[in-house]
Amino acid sequence: MAYGMTASPDNPLPLYHQIKLLIISDIQQRKLQKDDCIDKELDLCQKYKVSRITIRHAIADLVRENILYRISGKGTYVARTLEAGDTSLENENQIAFVVPDVRDLVGSVIYSGIEAEADRRGYEVIIHTAGRNIDRENYYLNRLIRRNGPGAVILPNWGKSNAIQIFELKLHNFPFVLIDRYFRDIETDYVITDNLAGAFELISYLISLGHKRIGFIGSLDATSGNDRLEGYKKALSRHGLIIEEDLIVSLDPDRFASSQTEPEGGGYSEGKKLLKLKSPPTAIFASCDQLAYGAMRAIRDLGRKVPEDISVAGFDDLKFSALLEVPLTTMAQPFREIGEKAMKILLDKIEGKNQEIQQLILKPKLIIRKSVAPPEAR
Repeated sequence: MAYGMTASPDNPLPLYHQIKLLIISDIQQRKLQKDDCIDKELDLCQKYKVSRITIRHAIADLVRENILYRISGKGTYVARTLEAGDTSLENENQIAFVVPDVRDLVGSVIYSGIEAEADRRGYEVIIHTAGRNIDRENYYLNRLIRRNGPGAVILPNWGKSNAIQIFELKLHNFPFVLIDRYFRDIETDYVITDNLAGAFELISYLISLGHKRIGFIGSLDATSGNDRLEGYKKALSRHGLIIEEDLIVSLDPDRFASSQTEPEGGGYSEGKKLLKLKSPPTAIFASCDQLAYGAMRAIRDLGRKVPEDISVAGFDDLKFSALLEVPLTTMAQPFREIGEKAMKILLDKIEGKNQEIQQLILKPKLIIRKSVAPPEAR
């Protein structure tokens, strides 16, 4: 389910763009040097298992961006060396999208909305992906000012690791919009999901089925995770249930980051911890679908069943959630809409149509599937 460094039709990024990123990665890692001839089109088709049209699209873009050059009758060559994060020479029509990891299942879906709105308005999107490396991501953010591009859509890393860089962008009046998470102490444009209301609705639904002991698995290193925990607690209190701290299991940021590209990377040990309590929960709410999947694996490995023995719910509604052996009940985030609206806010700001701070909070939707049942079903 994770996206690696291969072209995949399941990745929301267009195939030609995936090929571009793979070629750029080879140049950055010095697998391809300046003036090296790259593989022929047919060889690239076989290597990446894509059509010739896709390869031609990718190469044409890289030539136009001065990363590759052609010599008629001879081949296509590397035009220049690239440092980490250096994907092209930004111009007045190229918007930066800074993301911790483009393989992130969330970021890749948001990107589809960003690109659609940019294309509609006559702009291009340049992706800066850090592979979850904080220093590299902050390098990209610092470079935005130096390169003097028109603006950026930014999906910040977890915690406050980007706070200084975001504040610097604001001080320099650099146009940018945050997505998915934001900084409570820095006033910026942002587009997010109503995480508190979504968690409140989901927990209220579990309670309506008869669940009174509901476990929580999540990371509390960003506004999105904190808001989901607050919604969880608010729902319990509103329905007269006690908030029990032993039912709340938090992941450290590094473990949570791994869960974003590898669903099995988080939620498993946390799910086992909840199940081994003297009085285990009858339902588990995971703050994202990847963690819910990890918890479901833990339940299975302990010889129990979902939802017969314990219900599980997530948050996000990623593509794999409906395809699991027991399809996952979850809160669906409007990821594509987040990307579209963020890009619209940014381009309106760049074009002088609206300079006011805009902070959009979009409504999630409860998706009920087979992973949740009344506790009596046990």
